Amino acid sequence: MQRLLDLLPADGLQPELRAVLADGSGGEVPQLLREVGEGVWSLDVLTTTGCEALLGEVDRRAAALPSSAAPNSMHAYGSTLADLGLGELARALREELVAPVGARHFASLGGSHLTAEHGFLAEYCSGADEELGYHVDDSVVTLNLCLGEEFSGTELYFRGVRCDAHRQTPWTPSEAFEIDHEPGRAILHAGRHRHGVHPIRRGRRRNLILWCQDPAASRRMATCGPWCGNEG
Repeated sequence: MQRLLDLLPADGLQPELRAVLADGSGGEVPQLLREVGEGVWSLDVLTTTGCEALLGEVDRRAAALPSSAAPNSMHAYGSTLADLGLGELARALREELVAPVGARHFASLGGSHLTAEHGFLAEYCSGADEELGYHVDDSVVTLNLCLGEEFSGTELYFRGVRCDAHRQTPWTPSEAFEIDHEPGRAILHAGRHRHGVHPIRRGRRRNLILWCQDPAASRRMATCGPWCGNEG
């Protein structure tokens, strides 16, 4: 099986991440993270060259597809990595980036045993998807990697982690925050972390999104903070 170092250009990965991956210590990836909100982490993954190379490859492969189904029920535009023949890249991202982070920061939610993934490309621009409503992902841990291009708006907003029974409960002030996307940077969060995307104001934003799962385990959380404790 190929590694990220084999699947991306030599200068496509950020130097610090490349150094960690090169010495085989994937468990050190969490040390490169920065917490940008309660339970949400960022990781610098790709250089400008890496973003441009990956988008070029995506466009080349997409042009050769006879048709492309919507990547999921929420995005009308985009393609799955499997349809694009980039399933090996999705697997490598899960194993080398998301799995170490899941084991470190999302173990209580099932992040220690991420054995499957659904990867897709999402696109926001005028005439395509322009925003995304408040939702949770079909994942244990999500990686959301911005690839570009030029844009303003489409900030990612978060509203706290909940179990299925309390998905519609209010959020507290500390749970409400926004994050600006930056090309080359990935945002990692629990699939159960309620979130959405503000409308795009200008340009075109393209992201690679990876929903990482543990098919052998239930995604239902046992508790979600004070909400479950307040029952009955």
